[in-house]
Amino acid sequence: MRTLDGARVLLLEDEFLIALDAEQILHELGAREIETTSTLSEAEERALVGRYDVALLDVNVNGQMSFSLAESLRSRGVPVVFATGYELKERALPDIDPALCVSKPYTSERLRQALRAALEGSTQP
Repeated sequence: MRTLDGARVLLLEDEFLIALDAEQILHELGAREIETTSTLSEAEERALVGRYDVALLDVNVNGQMSFSLAESLRSRGVPVVFATGYELKERALPDIDPALCVSKPYTSERLRQALRAALEGSTQP
C-alpha cells in the first residue's frame, strides 16, 4: 500500500533541488496533488485557501521558522511533517515528535515513515 494514496500535499521547501526530489518521492508514495512553495508567506497564503491532507514543511525557510504555519495547519486538522537540515540526533526540535521529522537530504523510506506517523496521528513516546 502506498502511504499517500490520492493525498493532496502542501510542500514548503526553499531549496530547488530538494523540492524536486521531495516532489518525486511524494508522487512515488501516491500523492495526487503537490503544491510546492518556496517562501513562508506563499505557503501561508496557500494554506488559507487550499485543502490539504498533509504538509511537508522545511523548518527554516530563508531564516524564517515554519512553526506558526504548522500550528495553523494542525488547528485545521492537517498533519505536518518537518524537514530540516539540522542533524536531529544531536539537536532535536523543541516540542516536536521526532517521528514527524526528517533530516535533509532524506530518503524515500524515512519520508514514508514520517508521513505515515503524521497521518496516523503519532504522539511523542
